[in-house]
Amino acid sequence: MKIGIETMIQTLLLCAGCVLLAQMISSNLYILQARTCFHELSDRIECSQMDESVIRQCKEEAAKQGYRLECRQIDGTQGDTCLLLSLYYELRVPDTWKNAGSKREGVIQGYAR
Repeated sequence: MKIGIETMIQTLLLCAGCVLLAQMISSNLYILQARTCFHELSDRIECSQMDESVIRQCKEEAAKQGYRLECRQIDGTQGDTCLLLSLYYELRVPDTWKNAGSKREGVIQGYAR
């Protein structure tokens, strides 16, 4: 009887560990997808030399993929201008068992010159 109970507890702990590990892998894949999108959009903006129509298209494309792209112009010390790009994404993170599936907002920032 003791071996049966120990085996059941080990099985339950193993299942709980697998669920948490799968959640972590899923979150990391989603963040990787957001980073890939950010780099593609920032490269496109840099290649267009910060054209307003391209920036608008990139914002629309980010919105279609479920992200929010914000651009802020920054003047450099040597008279050059660059854009501070911020890509916001929502990430589901299990905080506790009561508040499972809460959403948190992540941000990826970089410069386009």
